[in-house]
Amino acid sequence: MFFTAYNIAYLLSQALGVFAVYKFMKAFFEKRRVKKVTAVIAYAGFYVIAASVYLLINIPIINFIVTLISYFFLTFLYTSPIKKRIYISLIVFVFGICTEMFIVLLTGYINFPINEVNNYNSIFGIVALNVLFFVVSMICGLFKNIKNDNILPKSFWALFLIEPILSLFVLSMFFQSKDLSSYEISFSVAAILMMNFTVFFLFDRISKLYKEKQESAFIKQQNEYYVNQLTAVEELYQTSREARHSIKNHLLTILSYIEKNDNCEAKKYITDTVGSYQNKAEIIHTGYPEIDGLLNFKFHPAIENGTKININVSIPSGLSFPSFDLTVILGNLIDNALEAVAFVDEDPFIDFRINCSKGLMIIKIFNPYKIAVNMENGKIITSKKDTANHGIGLKSVKEALNKYNGITKIETDQNIFTITAALYLNQN
Repeated sequence: MFFTAYNIAYLLSQALGVFAVYKFMKAFFEKRRVKKVTAVIAYAGFYVIAASVYLLINIPIINFIVTLISYFFLTFLYTSPIKKRIYISLIVFVFGICTEMFIVLLTGYINFPINEVNNYNSIFGIVALNVLFFVVSMICGLFKNIKNDNILPKSFWALFLIEPILSLFVLSMFFQSKDLSSYEISFSVAAILMMNFTVFFLFDRISKLYKEKQESAFIKQQNEYYVNQLTAVEELYQTSREARHSIKNHLLTILSYIEKNDNCEAKKYITDTVGSYQNKAEIIHTGYPEIDGLLNFKFHPAIENGTKININVSIPSGLSFPSFDLTVILGNLIDNALEAVAFVDEDPFIDFRINCSKGLMIIKIFNPYKIAVNMENGKIITSKKDTANHGIGLKSVKEALNKYNGITKIETDQNIFTITAALYLNQN
C-alpha cells in the first residue's frame, strides 16, 4: 500500500527538509537572481522530484545523485560564481548525509547497501532527521560573512572544496562497512559533521578578514581623494589671498593703459591676469566633496600628461548617496579609462559625464583605446597577471551597483570604449 504511515510521515517531514534547503541557500547567497514565484516553483519541483525518487525507487545511490544535482541546480536561483555553487552544493549535501546517517544509526538501522532498495521504516527517524537537518540550516544561517563573493583567492576555494569531497569519500566507506558498530559509526559521522562545521567556520572568518582588508583599501583610497580635495581648496584660498593683495596694482596698470587709449594692451593684460589666477588645482566643483576629491585626484595627472579631459557633471543639491559605494564605482571606471588612454598615441581624451534625474544617477565615460578589449560573456577580462588583487575591479563595481538595482552597459565602436553605469539614489 502506497499511503502507509511511514510514507505519509516522509512526505510531511520532507517539506521541512526542503525548507531547510531553502534556509541553507538563503544563508549562503546574498541575492536571488529570479523572481520569488520562480524560486517557489523550483523548490516545489525539488520536493516532487526528491519524494518521487525516494518513494518509487528508494535506492540510496540514486537518491544521493538526484539530491546533489538538485542542490546544484537550486544554486542557480542566486547570483554567485561557479566555484561557490559547487562548494555550497557539496557542503549542504554532506550536512544532509551526516544528519541522516546519525539519526538512522541511533534508531538501530545499521545496514547501508547504497545500491539496493532501502528498507528503512522508522517514522520517528524520518521525522527526526529532517528536524535535525533544519536545525543545522538554522545554525549555518548565523554565519553572515559566507555570503561574500569573489573575495577569496582560488587556492582557498580549492582547499575548502577538498573537505566535503573527502567527507563524502569517508561516508561512502561507512556505507560499505560491516565490521563497525552503530556507535562507532555514529561517533565517526558526528566527527565528520563537526569537522565540516569547523571548516565552514574558518571559511566564514577568512571571508570576513578579506572583506575587511578590501574595505580598508577602499577607505585608504577615499582618504587620498579627500586629502587631494583639501589641498585643492587650500591652493584656491592661497591664490585668492594673493589676488587680493595685488589687485590694486593690477587695476592701476589697467587704468594707465586705458588713459593712454591703449585698449588692446588693456584687454591683453586683463586676460593674462585672469588666466594667472584661475584655479588650476580644482578642475571640477559639484558641491559634493566625495566626487570632487576623486575626480580632481584622478584627472589632474592625466591633464598634466597631455590627456584632454571633458567633464560634464550635473548633480542636484540634496542628493543622498553612499560615498563608499560611489567611490568604488567612479574610482574603478576612471582607472579603466586612464589605463586605456595611456596607450593611445594621438589625441588621448576622456569624456566623463554624470547626470541625475528623478533619483537615477547615470555615469557615462567615453575614451579611445589601442589595446584590444577582451570580452567573455559580455564581461571584460583583465589583462593583468595579478587578477585577484588588481584595483577595485569591474566585479566590485557590479556588486556595488547591485545594491541599488543598478546596471552597467559596455559598448565598443571604432576604437571608442563606452561604459554606462546607472544606479538609483535617494532624493532628500
